[in-house]
Amino acid sequence: MNRQELSLHLSAAMQGEAPADVFSGRIRGGAVKSRLVEAHAPEPSSEGIEQLLRETSENLGVAVADVGENLWVLRSDKDIFFVDALNPRFWLIHSLASAGVFSSFVKRGLLSDPRIDSAWLPAAQLDELEGEREWMKSSFIGDELEPAQGEDDGARRWSFRVEGQAPQELLEVVRDRLPRYARATSLTAVGSRVRVHGVGEARVVADYRGGFISTGDSFDVVAGVLYRGLDRYEAFIRQLEDVYRLRTIAATNDTGLILDGEIAIVRFPMAIRNMRGFIAGLFSCKEPFRLWAVPREVSEGEWEANAVDLHVGHTLRLDITPGMLRVYLNEHTCGNTLARLIANLQHRYHAQTALAPAA
Repeated sequence: MNRQELSLHLSAAMQGEAPADVFSGRIRGGAVKSRLVEAHAPEPSSEGIEQLLRETSENLGVAVADVGENLWVLRSDKDIFFVDALNPRFWLIHSLASAGVFSSFVKRGLLSDPRIDSAWLPAAQLDELEGEREWMKSSFIGDELEPAQGEDDGARRWSFRVEGQAPQELLEVVRDRLPRYARATSLTAVGSRVRVHGVGEARVVADYRGGFISTGDSFDVVAGVLYRGLDRYEAFIRQLEDVYRLRTIAATNDTGLILDGEIAIVRFPMAIRNMRGFIAGLFSCKEPFRLWAVPREVSEGEWEANAVDLHVGHTLRLDITPGMLRVYLNEHTCGNTLARLIANLQHRYHAQTALAPAA
């Protein structure tokens, strides 16, 4: 099977015409679920990718088959999952399994391995996804990092969906006119209609964790959206690594070493009021931040932590004050670490948390 054949099968399934003679009927009609993940295989080759897939799939009892061109098929008793690793670091996973089955496969199978992480799309990345916007969703969980301080503390938890023309304008209205609620206006998911003349059309739902659900009459249209989204995300992650990884290089006159790279500064639009609660939530080792550290208070209201990112296990240092977070990426620390941090601070502390421009 090549990618064109896969696209034909998925297009038929999207139209309710599941090919019963392919993969013993495991391709069923319905919406295509997709996920963008970031992976660190033992080596960036077909052999390395297959080794990682076999190791992560072992606990799920699924069979792994290489069908060529860095395209793999993972089969369970009832369902099938396609892994498109044309880009050896950023993979696309597709399936027609139910949403619950697909979510469990990704979470218990792929993401349980520290070498694989979700793609984390901060609001600006999510908003760049193409298509005519039909709806948007905002959700916020603010009491995990900082419990409510009183009745006038604004929204702590909320979730709503807005349909219609230019739905994101509602978030802008809330930010401008209701400052108490501005912190909760995180962009969580968008639904868009995409049309390509002479090819077809599709509706694509995308969320900030790199998840997609697609319906319509052409998976070719969907594939274009996903590949272009993957390219933008890869460029974003590699730019973070190029700019913010700190490394030493030899001086040209052999007189010593030069420190190269920038410190990543994440600014908080609202000062942290409960530093101990914030620190505890940030370094809990759990999803979604996946950071382990023994932070220490170096002066009143100022903390530092030498942390380990539980994705891949790279190290980084963080300085936390009420108004900002300074992140020192080591030479090999994954840029996805910084993307995950920003995206989840937008959904758990303040929607307008942002990375300050590099000097």
